[in-house]
Amino acid sequence: MTQDDLRTKGPDATLDVTGEICPYPELYTRKKLQGMRAGEVLKVITDHPPAGEETIPGYCQRMGYQFVVDKQGPVYTIFIKKGV
Repeated sequence: MTQDDLRTKGPDATLDVTGEICPYPELYTRKKLQGMRAGEVLKVITDHPPAGEETIPGYCQRMGYQFVVDKQGPVYTIFIKKGV
């Protein structure tokens, strides 16, 4: 699945953590992904720069999950495909 596919497929679940600060966006993202099946896509919305630029992408890299981050103004939208 390409990065464009992650954006256009349509998420299987959406998690809006707007207004939350670290460590909560990453913690809520982890918890949500734990309840999802491999191959499903989670859309995460955050306005906290460390979460959008560092903690959530870093977690995805460590787990080997495909992800893409889009930023519009102060809002980050992160599409994550849960791996096996």
